[in-house]
Amino acid sequence: MGAARSAPWARGVLHVTLYLVILSSFYTVVQPSPYEFLIAPLLLACLFARVPIDIKLMPLVLLLLVLEAGGLASLVPVLDDSISRDFMIISVYLALTAVVFACIFSEDSVRRLSIVRSAYVLSAVIATLLGIVAYFDFLPGSDQFLRHGRILSTFKDPNIYGPFLILPLLMLIERFIAGTIRVRHVIAAVILLVGLLLSYSRASWGNFALSTGVMLALLFITAPNRRARTHLIWLSLTAVVGVVVLFFALYSIDGVREMFEQRAVLLQEYDTGTSGARFSIQAKSIEEFLQHPNGMGPWVFGRTYGLVEHNSYFGTMLNHGWIGGIAYLGIVLTTLVVGFRASLIRTPWQHFLIVTYASFIGLALVASLLHNTDHWRYYYLMLGIIWGLVAATENARRRAFLQRSGSTLPSPQALRAL
Repeated sequence: MGAARSAPWARGVLHVTLYLVILSSFYTVVQPSPYEFLIAPLLLACLFARVPIDIKLMPLVLLLLVLEAGGLASLVPVLDDSISRDFMIISVYLALTAVVFACIFSEDSVRRLSIVRSAYVLSAVIATLLGIVAYFDFLPGSDQFLRHGRILSTFKDPNIYGPFLILPLLMLIERFIAGTIRVRHVIAAVILLVGLLLSYSRASWGNFALSTGVMLALLFITAPNRRARTHLIWLSLTAVVGVVVLFFALYSIDGVREMFEQRAVLLQEYDTGTSGARFSIQAKSIEEFLQHPNGMGPWVFGRTYGLVEHNSYFGTMLNHGWIGGIAYLGIVLTTLVVGFRASLIRTPWQHFLIVTYASFIGLALVASLLHNTDHWRYYYLMLGIIWGLVAATENARRRAFLQRSGSTLPSPQALRAL
């Protein structure tokens, strides 16, 4: 039974809980974080609101089950290790959140996406303001939000904080392009851009550039007419000029300029050095997962070498075995395929799907190649949004077919022809 047949109070509780979950996502200093605690009430709210599990989500569900089954198999030889057990508990919990979000966004999508946009932008602004206050030393004792002169805010690492800002930034940019420019949106976008730049995360900068490029390309392709495309081009150029102006304003500050010049080098010593450098540890991780078809055990590689793999695809091979690693790659590739197809279909949520899809591409093709993103909470939020909207899009096509034809059950061939 769908949410449309549930009681209004149940839907209200679901939406309030969803807002609180997304709003709390910036605070990860304490573990378990408020986000973890709120997932349980969100799941309960889904039951009260009668949120269904759409059959079109089964590919995601099955791949996640295979991924976690591989992880549990890899855990067996090190079952007495509490760190490994905790790692797998987190993995299973995150997989569950992806399914929960996918179910939520598969129906009543526009309303729930507006809730996510509002909560996520506010969450990112709060996190960034804390980081900016610390960076410019506006308050004593605020250096807890910094690491080596880089903003990490309430996250464990600047390289986790930076990508967290990209989805809300793209949400705001899309609002500009859609013609709903508000002063508060401009202020929020400037704050988030400053935070992204001051994270000094090269992967985050590359992630943002790729995701923005993909978003603009898809918006251009799916624009309804030539006038809309021209409008998109001019707004994009205006936004580029604004980012350049903001960059040089920050660059004029001595300390900021020094950090930019230091971080702008493509390859740092810790990338190419011989002892524990990023590329050398990645090479070692390849050697290890080729020798361990069942994986080394969850988080065993990190404890053995004192460093993580800095690559999610290698990491899942080591933590979840070959079966889990292949399933993880399957999740990424399948999401890229179904997300692209659905983003080309005109729906009320098309722009939001494009924004999330573009953000996911940046994570999958930049961040995941340089960092371990398989335990990043917002990674699974994006998975859930994309798959939920894919299901909603297919359902909308089916309804449109029924309305036009008067049929009760369209054939797969007819649906593909829509």
